[in-house]
Amino acid sequence: MKIQELNTYVVVFSEDRILVLKRPNGLWEFPGGGIEWGETPEQTATRETKEETGLSVANLKLIGTTSATFEKEGNEKHALYIVYRAETGSKDVTLSREHTEYRWLSHNELKFLKLGLNAEAALNLF
Repeated sequence: MKIQELNTYVVVFSEDRILVLKRPNGLWEFPGGGIEWGETPEQTATRETKEETGLSVANLKLIGTTSATFEKEGNEKHALYIVYRAETGSKDVTLSREHTEYRWLSHNELKFLKLGLNAEAALNLF
């Protein structure tokens, strides 16, 4: 089955550091997820960041879009990612069950991690 999905992701900055989250499969990504029915992409970005990290974000700015196609659970998926940049005043992350670890890194340091498709493509946007 072919499935399309619409997601938002947030590149969260605190000072000059960027937040990345580690999934149980070992891939690193930015906070974010699927847009729920009736939600704006901005609302999704704010909600998903809060749910996954406990952080409130400010100065949300669209930095671009990316997409990826991949196989997942026997289905062909096409995911569109709306990517935002935001700031937070806190580095005190409270992880959800979706992630096992977090790091605050420089843009250059991100290049050395095994990134998920959403994060890898977003590196070229900022």
